[in-house]
Amino acid sequence: MQRAFRTLTLFGAMVAGLSLSGSPVYAQGATWPTLDPDWTAPRTAWDTPDLHGIWSSKSRAPMQRSDDNADREFLTDEEVADLDAASEARETNPVAQGRDVRGDSGTRADVEGAYNNIFSTGIGVRYDKSHRTSRIIDPPNGKFPALTPEGDAQQATRAESFAARAAARAAAQQTGGADVPYPVDSEDRYDHPEEVGSLERCRGVSIPCIGGLCGISRLAQGPASVTIYYEQGHGGGAYRKIPLDERPHIPSHIRQWLGDSVGHWEGDTLVVDTTNFTNQTSFQGSGENLHLIERFTRVAPDLLQYQITVEDTTVWTQPWTMELALEALDNTENLIFESACHEGNYSLTAMLAGARIDEASEGGK
Repeated sequence: MQRAFRTLTLFGAMVAGLSLSGSPVYAQGATWPTLDPDWTAPRTAWDTPDLHGIWSSKSRAPMQRSDDNADREFLTDEEVADLDAASEARETNPVAQGRDVRGDSGTRADVEGAYNNIFSTGIGVRYDKSHRTSRIIDPPNGKFPALTPEGDAQQATRAESFAARAAARAAAQQTGGADVPYPVDSEDRYDHPEEVGSLERCRGVSIPCIGGLCGISRLAQGPASVTIYYEQGHGGGAYRKIPLDERPHIPSHIRQWLGDSVGHWEGDTLVVDTTNFTNQTSFQGSGENLHLIERFTRVAPDLLQYQITVEDTTVWTQPWTMELALEALDNTENLIFESACHEGNYSLTAMLAGARIDEASEGGK
């Protein structure tokens, strides 16, 4: 069932005087070739830049810079237009989407082929207006920094686990057919609730909440705090309230799913410092030691410059920073629709009804 989320919601603030050790402080403003350097952000009644609105972080820009663009920070308008045209062409081509043939009734191919583009969060996503060749802007080569020995070991363990599951799945499908999703002895079993994936468990939003299923957010400001509402497909939404009164972080032994955020203004930039994540946190290999510095700057009528500096000394040898262009969406209706699989309201009933029919046809077995 759809629900609309209205009014009050969204946007983050930051910790006074806190900064990441060794991390650069980037100049905010007209750093993208698409911006007007003379544009001035509107102000609130309490004289801070106005960040209110519904914003999208969805973009086809890659996280890391490709070798082809090794010495380039930005793409040209023509290159971005070509990439967007290619994306649109793929979206309108059922063969490119793997939906050219519907499988036999009741097979996985049949079910997957029944979905149209409205169910895909990637449909309609284009290159963001920063035109950056990578989201990562520091290190300057646009790639992740080197891992620590601990981070390297963790990454190797995850890679080995993924490869083992993929091999087990392939072996099961070779003997049981393409409709076998996972082998019985896979760690993806659903025998216990702890083994069910994050989406099925509705664990909800994590931060940074950007792109993919978590690409829409609403910012709402007040003189003493900023609130951000994130809408995440399938996992539900989340509110994040960020005080602007320069309070310290909560004690380190208190851990929270979205961490503890505090904020302040640096000129026209909202700065948000977040620590105290739980041991269930997962962002690019970082966990409970994750430390984020977010910077929000209004740089155009329809754009926010959003920079995120990430630090975890147990994973990376240095902090790293990424940057996105948050694009304003239509605010006229002042709402965000829930992103969810709406057929889920009926599918469980249908599955149970089908099971009862099968039982009846087998004589009640």
